[in-house]
Amino acid sequence: MGYRSVEKMIKGISIMARLLNFVNFGEGKASEYDVARMIVKHYHEIPQLTIYELADLCFVSASTITRFVRKLGYASYKDFKDEIASTLAIDVDYDKKVVNAKETDLQSIFQTYTQNVIENIQFTYENIDYRQMERIAEMLHDASSIAFFGLEYANYAGLHFQNKMSSFNRFVQIGTSDEKQLELAQSLSQGSLAIVVSLEGSFFYHHEDIMNTLVKNRCKIVSITMLRVGKVLQFSDEVIHINKMNNSTEGRITIMYFLELLIMNYYIRYGSK
Repeated sequence: MGYRSVEKMIKGISIMARLLNFVNFGEGKASEYDVARMIVKHYHEIPQLTIYELADLCFVSASTITRFVRKLGYASYKDFKDEIASTLAIDVDYDKKVVNAKETDLQSIFQTYTQNVIENIQFTYENIDYRQMERIAEMLHDASSIAFFGLEYANYAGLHFQNKMSSFNRFVQIGTSDEKQLELAQSLSQGSLAIVVSLEGSFFYHHEDIMNTLVKNRCKIVSITMLRVGKVLQFSDEVIHINKMNNSTEGRITIMYFLELLIMNYYIRYGSK
């Protein structure tokens, strides 16, 4: 596996999400689970810890730590520490009103956020193309294999989509890391369907290798996004536009809403037969 720069790693699935995959889903060996759990527990301390100090915390050798960070895609423990330090320096992904809010502002902040969620869902509902929904249901039904791609929250929502579609005998594959998503794309072929969720388009711009692989393998691509122009149109067979805004993560709620509509759409057309 090639090792990538810290800058490249930040743009993909975050280090915290990858660590939690080891903790929550039992990825890797027992020792890797223990190392991941201790790193999550001491996350804010990692930039100040030497590899030997972290090894002592985890009751493993320094070489075990080196192997673990390389498995995550880092060339060295220093690169791994630098990545964590960079995430700690990044502010939360809320707008300035939320970042600068005081406790007395909570009611108005919640009111604005809730209103934005409602407007996003209403906008998405009013712009449903029912002929497109029919085409997508047919794609889901006829595909030789189905894969779901996205960054962190999109993948969490994708797990629900995977679970529900499995009950209709339609197995959806999901990659939980950048490497696994690329491997998944490489495993697909003509007749496969790829669903790509990226509200503001970061997946299309930072994972051109995955998108180019899907196109090269002649997969059908359905993209769910806010974008109206750009690479999403170049790559996609179907583009579903959702949301008016995503100022303080309210756009995430609509992802789950629309995936639920896709599930209902499939069930009514095929699942209940």
